Formats: sequence, structure tokens, C-alpha cells
Amino acid sequence: MWRYAALHRRDHRGAIGGPLFALVIGLYVALLAIAPTVFAVARLVSGDAAVLYGTVIAMVAVATGVGWWTTERFGSLPRRLGATRTRWVPGLVSLGYAFTGLLSLDWAGVVGVLAMFSGMGAMALGSVLGVMARTRYTDTHLADSERHCVFTAGWPEAARNRLLALVLPLWAVGVAGFASVYVTPELWPLTFAQILFPVGIGIFMQTQPREYAVTAEGLEQRLPVARRLLPWERYTGYTRTTDALVVHRSWWFDDRFALDDLDDPDVVAAALARYLSAA
Repeated sequence: MWRYAALHRRDHRGAIGGPLFALVIGLYVALLAIAPTVFAVARLVSGDAAVLYGTVIAMVAVATGVGWWTTERFGSLPRRLGATRTRWVPGLVSLGYAFTGLLSLDWAGVVGVLAMFSGMGAMALGSVLGVMARTRYTDTHLADSERHCVFTAGWPEAARNRLLALVLPLWAVGVAGFASVYVTPELWPLTFAQILFPVGIGIFMQTQPREYAVTAEGLEQRLPVARRLLPWERYTGYTRTTDALVVHRSWWFDDRFALDDLDDPDVVAAALARYLSAA
């Protein structure tokens, strides 16, 4: 589906801040603070279970409040974070945090368990933060931008099947890494292979139908709860094949729009031609 939108504009004033982003930041900080705080209290104050439980509750409340206040105080944080790839740093830091907890289970005991599970939770929240920041940056950057063409398309079936053949080995290795935790725990380095499973899912998901808008700044990709801006600088041109419009990237996989998904491929091609040359 497509619709011509030469004068289509949206107002996203106020989208950058918001209590939800501040809440997620606060919870993220709280999860990272739990393990070291419990470790310090157990060593310096008391190892009593009731004391440690109260410490966890208090730390979550305090760290969430501090993270919330800091985010609200510096309202430009979501936009600045979403403007660069540093938006993924919180998730990557938490991944290392979780693996550190896993490797410390033998000597750290309950603190290692807390570090592992709180790191996994922080990794999930860190990824959400990256998506939220990218969406807020896109909304602000394109608030007054002209949409030349809006359409929905996915990859053609042949290209989707080729990519599926590529990611199947990643899924297999990822599943093996997950199984190694229970089957061969002595081969603990293999557990790191688990990350390949979600990586494979992320690669394959780009073949699914998405809504796009052609703007002067780049391609806007619209997901149900998120948006992202793909600047024209990332692309080297476009090609029309027998089954798709292919927008070539300077690196990574090309974007493909199946002709069967487009009501009028000529309109989409003309919009792309405003900013890209035919390869």
C-alpha cells in the first residue's frame, strides 16, 4: 500500500521527554546497582537475609528515583542518545554485566546470581532504551519534514528465503549455546553463543513488511511502537529488478521492497529517484 503525501507533516512537539523514558532509565540504573550494593552491605553491615532483602527494595526505589529525576532534569538526553549508535551502549554494558555475574557464581554466591539476573533485565531495558531514544530522535528530526511517499512493503519471497538460509546456522549455534548450560556446563564458553539466536532473529525480521516514508532526510521506517531514520548517506543508489525495488546500502544488507506489495511501484521509484541515483 502507498499514499502520496506531498504536504504531509506531523507535529511531535513534546515527544522527546516523557515520564515513560525517565521510568525506564530509572529502572535500568536500579538493576545495575542492586548487586554491588548488596555485596557492600553483606561485607560491611550484615549478611542477614532480611537486611539484604530490605537493601534490594530500598536500592530499587532510590536508584529509580535518581534515574528518573536526572532524565527529567536533562530533557535532551533521549534526543542526544538517539542521534548516534551509542544508544545501544546500555544494552551492551548490561550484557557484559550479566556474563560477569555468571562467571562469578562459584565465589560470589547470591551476589553473582543477582548480578546475572539483574544484568539480563538491564540488557532488556537497555535495548528498549535504545529503541525509545531512536524513536524520539526520529520524531523530532522529521517533525516538519515533507513526506513525498508513504508505502508498506517487505522483501520478495526469493530474497527472504535466501536470507533465511543464512540465519539458520546462527539459530542452530545459538540453541546449542543455550543447551550447553544444562548439558555440558564444563564448556561454559559455549554459552556466549546464545547471543547468535536473537541476532539471527533481528537479521531475518528486516525482511518482514514495514511502513516507510520517503523524506528529504532519508527513509523513515515505521514500526507499530517505534520509528527510525535511515539517512540517504547510508545508501549508494537503487535498482528496480523483476520482483523488487532494491535500495543499496554502502554496508549491511540492501533494503528490498517487493513490487507485489506496492500499489504503484512507479510512484515509489520516482520518490526514491529524488535522492538516489539508479544503479
